[in-house]
Amino acid sequence: MVQNIGVFACLAALLALVPMAQSDAGTLYDDHGPHTVETVLETWTDTAREREVPVKLYLPDGEGPFPVVIFSHGLAGSREAAPYLGEHWASHGFLGVFVQHPGTDRSLLEGMTSREEAISALRGRRDPASARARFEDIPFIIDELERRAAAGELAVDTNRLGLSGHSYGAATTIALLGRSFGPRGQFGDDRIDAGIALSPTAPPARLPARAHPRLYANMSTPMLHMTGTEDRAAVQPDIDPADRTIPFQLIPDGEQYLVVFQDGDHSVFGGRRRAPGGGAVPDWYPDVQAVTAEITTVFWQAHLNGDTDALAWLAGTGLDASVREHDRVERRNLD
Repeated sequence: MVQNIGVFACLAALLALVPMAQSDAGTLYDDHGPHTVETVLETWTDTAREREVPVKLYLPDGEGPFPVVIFSHGLAGSREAAPYLGEHWASHGFLGVFVQHPGTDRSLLEGMTSREEAISALRGRRDPASARARFEDIPFIIDELERRAAAGELAVDTNRLGLSGHSYGAATTIALLGRSFGPRGQFGDDRIDAGIALSPTAPPARLPARAHPRLYANMSTPMLHMTGTEDRAAVQPDIDPADRTIPFQLIPDGEQYLVVFQDGDHSVFGGRRRAPGGGAVPDWYPDVQAVTAEITTVFWQAHLNGDTDALAWLAGTGLDASVREHDRVERRNLD
């Protein structure tokens, strides 16, 4: 766990513990937006890699062109992840492309008969080849969006493009925003204007803390990081929830925002409707998902649309007032 990093001490984080009481300052883009939303399932073909990539499109009504946000699911997930985000973003005029990554998607769980068997299989797919294939899906998706926009097939403005993801999808987001992988290469794509990481992945446990800063040294894209105090994953039991804030602490440039939900776990951000192991989700899941939908929408409005009210909301009391008592908000690199 990283607690104090001297080189960044001058970039004081603003901590806010505020009640949920809603005020005019505390709500912005919290309701369903003005657009009706159509969802379409497609499979896009990357001929260069001979790879079929399923996508789910969240299409706002209207002529556009719309800013576009890409979403990358977690390990063993699918394009059906986080529908609460796709619907909310599209209702506010963002065209969503929710990507399914073959090889690290839900197909990994086919034939599994026990939780232990599934966890063992999933741990075996966090390998460099699978990661590279997943990371390379994103530039392909952006290329395809540009092609379809130029051909008049999709009403998107690829000059306003955001990338987001949950868990392994958050790792994908951070990779595409410029995280270093040393000899394994670089995956950054400078066409991405802003990023959201839900349950960010910590640096590898084998890497000493003194080496962590170089992983993020070249990152400068505005990012929103969201996690919880109970954000643990069975596939990576050695990761302490607090370690998920390391990317926020170490990314040197660009506006960085962090929201930590008290008692928030790993499943809530993915839109899960059942608790891990079955049964109903905790009562607070819908509240956290609603706040997540609002904050992420404000972030996209600020950093893809240049909405000055949204920027002020993120920097001021709006973001603070949107969360619950004992949740935590921090900011870095704000002008």
